[in-house]
Amino acid sequence: MPLDTVLLLDTSGSMAGRGMRELQRACKVFLDGVQETARESNLKENIAVVEFGEKARVVQSLTNDYNKCRRAIDSLKPGGRTPMFDGLMESLKEIITNGGVVKVCGRPLTPRVILMTDGLPTDEKGETDEARVKVIAAAKAFSPSGWRECGLPHPVPIACVGCGDCDPSLLDAIAKMTKGMFVIVENVAELSSFFRKQVLLIRFAAKFASDLDQLRSRMALMAFFRELGEAVEDAELDGLMQLLFAMLCLEAIVEAGASGGDDPFIDGLPPHGSRVRRGRNWKWGSQGNNMCGTVIKHDRRGVVEVEWDSGHENHYRMGAEGCYDLKIVDEPRVVASIAEVKPGCMVVRGRDWQWGTQDGGQGQVGVVYRVERSSKSVRVRWPGGTRGHYRNGKDGKYDLQLANQSMSHTRISAVIKTASFNIMPSLSPPKAPVSGSSPRKPPVEDQGKYCWQWQDNQGQWRTYTEDNLKKLEEIYGQNPNAVCKMVNGKFEYKINFESMRQVNTSTNASRPIRRTRMSQDDYDLALAIERSLQIL
Repeated sequence: MPLDTVLLLDTSGSMAGRGMRELQRACKVFLDGVQETARESNLKENIAVVEFGEKARVVQSLTNDYNKCRRAIDSLKPGGRTPMFDGLMESLKEIITNGGVVKVCGRPLTPRVILMTDGLPTDEKGETDEARVKVIAAAKAFSPSGWRECGLPHPVPIACVGCGDCDPSLLDAIAKMTKGMFVIVENVAELSSFFRKQVLLIRFAAKFASDLDQLRSRMALMAFFRELGEAVEDAELDGLMQLLFAMLCLEAIVEAGASGGDDPFIDGLPPHGSRVRRGRNWKWGSQGNNMCGTVIKHDRRGVVEVEWDSGHENHYRMGAEGCYDLKIVDEPRVVASIAEVKPGCMVVRGRDWQWGTQDGGQGQVGVVYRVERSSKSVRVRWPGGTRGHYRNGKDGKYDLQLANQSMSHTRISAVIKTASFNIMPSLSPPKAPVSGSSPRKPPVEDQGKYCWQWQDNQGQWRTYTEDNLKKLEEIYGQNPNAVCKMVNGKFEYKINFESMRQVNTSTNASRPIRRTRMSQDDYDLALAIERSLQIL
């Protein structure tokens, strides 16, 4: 079964003339590369061509008849506005109707969308805030948080390439949301290079599909491109790695390999790296020496394995038999140096980091849940659940450093509260499970965030900037009746938590504000929408 790729192409009026010629040339370069890959790697690729311009439509459904694809590309005519939302929806329908997941050496390889645009998204009213919001909503349908509801076979990453008068913040938001990639080219003539790299990425996946270490190696991908004479900037290489991980579902594969096949979120169990102490149903005497411990493995339904700070390991009930032997605590483990790292320690990127954005980005804090002395390496869980395997002295390399060397205890505690799993069992004694039933899951505290928003003239709730979100939540946490000042956009505002109003200190205009709890996905989406709207 071939890999599925949808070329989603902007054919609006701004692409007339040279722009359309260069786009058509780049697409043909891409098709030539796809054919070459099919011959060399025995990996065929179905291609669909979808346009959004005068209208959004599927010009050619998924096929490996590349002559049909070339004729479809030759038929493209520029005109109209930029209905990007409609183009995304046409791509979604095409993948659901005709797409699938191919396996390469037993590994799933998901479809992808390659989105090219040189303009700002529009709807029937032109370039509006609503047009951007609709595009973000459409992109979410492809993302890890939206694919199931839409009937996709897997999350589908979107590789975005923009040129001309594009909306970079919007394209970046789409790429991040779908775990794709985003690049800007100076002009449409550079599209051929971008499409060529997309071909080589699949060739790399086919070549190393049976070698997980090579697949997740940034250095291996860079060497592969260099051998073929293709120069790649660091930022673009990071994007290509992220796109590859998404297409190969590598986050799940890496996690399974890192933990012996155990799932970090089985039946509501606390994820690896969670810090624990004795809980309400403890019956194991002096095990653990009354110290803190770290969850290092999920053994079976409702049971976890813990390594205590004393060095001993054992299994405990977290839902099995309706009992909870442990409770989650906010007590990061502290050691003197990274060479002495233990399960439960908080870490960030170190001096030899070479894994791109695998940690979620600069400054993200992970928790160590396993130390492998023999191989001089450690296993780490990052915010959001992604896990990885890193050098800790191997060949003299240290990919990580202790978070407490660069962060205050207050910030570390905040990270734990955000990233860890909090179990809040009721105070009443647990009921015994009914014979034959599954163990009762412990109640789980919502892991979302509080989001601060203000209401605009159209009655829409707009999100404050990320820096102001942190500032507002910090001040509110100290005093929920406080009054403070802050700059948002071009103006200074006085924020009154008691009345939940903001007042422009220059115009005295007053608007409602609100503090609302959101899931992490909705929180990220609100920020992405706001970043897009700020370009106006």
